[in-house]
Amino acid sequence: MADKPVTKRGRPSKAALQSTKELSKRQQAAALKDFRARLLLNPKSPALIEKMFEIAFDDEHKQQAVALKLLADRLMPVAGFTSDGKQQAQVSINISGIGAPSSGSVTINGNAGEEEADFEECVEDE
Repeated sequence: MADKPVTKRGRPSKAALQSTKELSKRQQAAALKDFRARLLLNPKSPALIEKMFEIAFDDEHKQQAVALKLLADRLMPVAGFTSDGKQQAQVSINISGIGAPSSGSVTINGNAGEEEADFEECVEDE
């Protein structure tokens, strides 16, 4: 009998992880897209999801906390619950002309909150 090479299972070695850093962003994106497609098309995917929910709802299971965290991270992303999630910064500047009253205001709305400032314009008659 010929000796077959032993295929290791589990986490990849440090050398294998280092080799992924040499991939370009495009190659990494393509690999992730392929991996995602393989996971979604796998016929055992529904069973995996069911098992995750079973473990998460089983109070006696020793990995319940891990299953709950995984499901919570996927079902309730933190960005949806933070106040600064995907807000567009807005800048509004009002400028008055020479013949207008001599006070102008600038309003800046951003992620850090809302700030209002009044500036006095100096208009000299020539």
